[in-house]
Amino acid sequence: MAVEQRIDDLIEAGWGVLDSGFDPVAFQRWRRRAFDCLTAMCGPDHVYTRHFENFVRQGGKRDLLAASGILSAAKEQGSCTSWDRSKPMAT
Repeated sequence: MAVEQRIDDLIEAGWGVLDSGFDPVAFQRWRRRAFDCLTAMCGPDHVYTRHFENFVRQGGKRDLLAASGILSAAKEQGSCTSWDRSKPMAT
């Protein structure tokens, strides 16, 4: 599956969690999938992965919106794997 499609699917799944009344268990499952995707694509030290991990902790609606924004940013930048994982982007 293409990176962009994988991210689109995660964003859509996140909106599904929000639209379904925001089940905290569903959010945690989604959060783990999204974090694993970013880690696999960008590496654990990439700015997107670190921001996702730091900002998406509590499991509230704001966290879901922040996470979707981070995923969208990763998609807009293209595949994180094309960047040097050893040098995180400046924030």
